[in-house]
Amino acid sequence: IIREKKIQEKEGEFMGQKALQRTKNYDWELQVIPGTYYIDFDQEDECRPLRSRQRKPAARRRKKKKSRRIGRILAGAAAVYLLAVSLPAAGRAISQGRTESERFLKQLESERTGEAYPEELLEMLEKNEEAYDFVTGYPNRGEYMGKEINLTADDLAGQVPLLMQWDMRWGYDSYGQDMIAVAGCGPTCMTMAYLYLTGDTSMNPRNMAEYACESGFCTQAGTSWEFFTAGTAGLGLSGQELPLGETQIKNALDQGNVVILSMRPGDFTTTGHFILLRGYDEKGFYVNDPNSRKNSGKQWSYDRISGQIKCLWSIEKL
Repeated sequence: IIREKKIQEKEGEFMGQKALQRTKNYDWELQVIPGTYYIDFDQEDECRPLRSRQRKPAARRRKKKKSRRIGRILAGAAAVYLLAVSLPAAGRAISQGRTESERFLKQLESERTGEAYPEELLEMLEKNEEAYDFVTGYPNRGEYMGKEINLTADDLAGQVPLLMQWDMRWGYDSYGQDMIAVAGCGPTCMTMAYLYLTGDTSMNPRNMAEYACESGFCTQAGTSWEFFTAGTAGLGLSGQELPLGETQIKNALDQGNVVILSMRPGDFTTTGHFILLRGYDEKGFYVNDPNSRKNSGKQWSYDRISGQIKCLWSIEKL
């Protein structure tokens, strides 16, 4: 039985639907909205096969989704198994991929023989694998310390020779309270400048370090900046501090001089360091880094190095 009442109508047609509407008297009544597609209650069972057929695609989707989930679980399990099987081999590959420096330091740690090497040398090796031969040769340093040094044409190859402060021929010798290998970047840079400007092969980093210390330019903090100005006079050279600027550096190099830079921590050092500029072209500046052949093999743009420069000097022959 359907009683007619005033009920607030909603927009849109609800064809063939049954709805419960709440009246103002808070009673619930069944309201059937008539229409062409109205289905009588007695015929409601006829719709069930249709709804059952409509549920089949959804069931198939759920089945496929479940199959994909099982596939992902199996794939994950297989990956975990492969990882577990391959871990020992991966460990061996990592071990084989270690550098000589890392293996050496690991051996010292395991054998507890690191005290036979100065701590500063081990720190050097951690930062610079190029010094491997020098550091591992420390027990045989007596074969080099104080011995005669003969610089050959190989040392002077190129316009400005590239010398390493950790060269065995002089690296074990003292520079102040340290070794030239550790703190002798200043004397080594000055030696490169001296050899280029004078051609006198009697000079080497050991002799230059002795000259710096005897002249008072070797301090606890390292090499005094005055070494590159006042200290040059005793070498027959002239050193002049330059303002920081790309044009000023290029002008000095164009005149045949070299430019020595005092560097802040950055690409060349973690504390402080001296390097030498020997030329430039459109790709950047040519650097002689007395601590790294790798750095010396690159060209460096002014923008890259300018923020790391603390002070700089043009060195020329008197």
